[in-house]
Amino acid sequence: MMLARFQLRFLRERRGFATLMVLWTIALVALVLVAIQSSSFRQAAAGRESVARVRAYWAARAGVEAQIAKLTMHTLSPDLSSATAINSELANAARGDLTGASYSVRHFDGTQEVDGPEDTGAKINVNTATVEDFMLLDAMDETTAQSIHNWIHGFDETIAMGADEGTYTGKHYPYKPRGAPVRSLKELELVDGVDPKLLRGEDANYNGRLDPSEDDGDVSLPADNADGLMDAGWSRYLTAVNEPDKITSYGASGTKKLDLATASAGDIATRLRVDQNQAQAISTHATSGSASLADYVRTDLSTLAQSAQAATLLNGRQQQTTVTSLSKDQIKLILDECVVGSEIAAAGHRTGKININTVTRETMERYAEIEALSPDLTETLITERDGRSGGFLSMADLQDIPAVTIDVLADLMKLIDVKSNTFIVTSRGRDKSSGREVEITAVLDRSSIPVLIRDLVVR
Repeated sequence: MMLARFQLRFLRERRGFATLMVLWTIALVALVLVAIQSSSFRQAAAGRESVARVRAYWAARAGVEAQIAKLTMHTLSPDLSSATAINSELANAARGDLTGASYSVRHFDGTQEVDGPEDTGAKINVNTATVEDFMLLDAMDETTAQSIHNWIHGFDETIAMGADEGTYTGKHYPYKPRGAPVRSLKELELVDGVDPKLLRGEDANYNGRLDPSEDDGDVSLPADNADGLMDAGWSRYLTAVNEPDKITSYGASGTKKLDLATASAGDIATRLRVDQNQAQAISTHATSGSASLADYVRTDLSTLAQSAQAATLLNGRQQQTTVTSLSKDQIKLILDECVVGSEIAAAGHRTGKININTVTRETMERYAEIEALSPDLTETLITERDGRSGGFLSMADLQDIPAVTIDVLADLMKLIDVKSNTFIVTSRGRDKSSGREVEITAVLDRSSIPVLIRDLVVR
């Protein structure tokens, strides 16, 4: 009897233990399943996020490629009726829809955000500015202006003002000044005395667009006034990426510019529609070592031909025939289709002429003050520009303005141009399903074909 009770109790306890083990096993399996499911959800979410970012990235890249395509087209097949048609075409290609994504290319033009890339020809190049030029910027002091100049051009002991190399090598985290043209405006923040708030204003990331954090007051950095407009500080007027025409630049005809210093007289005669004597005079002067395109504007060709540098023909004989003066159309072709390689080489780091067709009135007025252009001439150029549909097609068109004599035109050629080679594209790609955005800022240079991406930043 006792044995039977013991066996019955044992069986009950065994059943209870088995039930407990089953319940524990079920709970453990449930926990494992929950963990696996949670991990799967996280991996799926991460996968969706990765896919969204990739989709947004390639949408942004598509925006950059669309701008490259337009730049290539207008470089090889320029619009001969409008100098600003390229800017309109770039703006027209600034938005696009892809499968599951879209892109937009925009920039702040000084008053509002508009479609298209930033035309760096519409800004003053910081690498060519003097101390006096920097002093025209808001809240600039002489010591800081000299420090910026020293950073780019090196310290001048005869001036003994502004930061020198020792200022930077003596810092807690030492570094050296560049002593050469800066590659971006951001680099100026390394210059002793430069206040980043004055340099970039509300444009904290230098992307040329008014981001939400740049228009929310004190909610997030940077500090801004939340007025829907971007105060870009000095960066509104300055650029560091504008380059001069290179020998490989393309002319108004869509073909590579002719280097008068190396081209044969035959090539010059064909390209410029001049006779052989004119071609030889042009060629000989261009090889003088100090020639510039402005010489052909300022000085009559027959006078150049009689100079010591242009006194002989190809066969070495003394020139006896009279060289016909260049017509306006021939001068136009020289300005539109030619360069003098030796002139560009001698310019060293001289970069960035202002594009008279795209520069704003405010920036042009500042530039005129920098370059000592008279207010009357500046107003005349802007008024005439605004009154022409498509702007100035050629520098030679400035001859139509009564106030622009040949000497004035020759001087203006050192300062302004009618086309830009470099553009800053800020393309923002957006994944439609998640709203994920990726932004690409690229510096595009069309002075050669294919268009060169000189810098690219992904955010």
